[in-house]
Amino acid sequence: MKPFTIGWSRVVVMVVGCFLLGSGCIKIDATVTLAPDGSGTMKAMYGMPTFLIKQAETVRQTTRSLLQAEGRGTNVVLPRVDIPMVFDEDALKARFSRMKSDGLQVTEYRTKEMGGWRYVDFTVKFSSLESLARQSFFKDCGFKLGRVEGGAYRVDITLPKIGGEGGTPDFADPDRMALLTPFLNGMRVVVRLDVPGLIRQSSSSRSDSRRATWEWDFDKDGRVLERLVRDTISVEFDGDAARLREFDKRPGVTTGRPVVTTK
Repeated sequence: MKPFTIGWSRVVVMVVGCFLLGSGCIKIDATVTLAPDGSGTMKAMYGMPTFLIKQAETVRQTTRSLLQAEGRGTNVVLPRVDIPMVFDEDALKARFSRMKSDGLQVTEYRTKEMGGWRYVDFTVKFSSLESLARQSFFKDCGFKLGRVEGGAYRVDITLPKIGGEGGTPDFADPDRMALLTPFLNGMRVVVRLDVPGLIRQSSSSRSDSRRATWEWDFDKDGRVLERLVRDTISVEFDGDAARLREFDKRPGVTTGRPVVTTK
């Protein structure tokens, strides 16, 4: 009888699929403040249920066992799955240390557990928006900053594609959504962008003279995944007092892969 094996690609799909299902149950709150010279700060918080963090390690160990069963040896290298949210203290320190070489400085950070969730809060100072955009937590986002008509600046950020290369799931399917809902409860993502000039127009849900805010909250809007598929982060603001470095970062670019076009 031919031995039962699970192909390498099947294992990768299993690992990625588990994280995609769990990734709905997250909280992210980030405020990016851009100064007239292009430097700035990002204050961010992210959180995930503690049981999902533990489940991620279980998935890794299960994957290792499956690969060893295929005869890949005891020191098998696991498929690379780049999860932007890191909770392990040593891994956090290593990530923040790497930022220093790219013009960023983490001025403070802390981890905490509350109500069955684990959170990480941190503040980053950056020398340019381009250097921030190339960090791993923006790996699957596109960033573009440039001049537009009338001397204004425009920032465009494209969000990661839900479903990856396999295509966008059908969120109108009630059966599919019934399965996803337990993983999406508690999901809330808030992004604020403070700019160094008066806002002329933006795609945000609310804004004042210099701050644009985007919010995706599953508990308030059950169709939030559909919005994430089509929404963009765009803001155009007066550029008279600003001198910003123009750039265009494609999705998939991170530190160490300098394929950013800069004017």
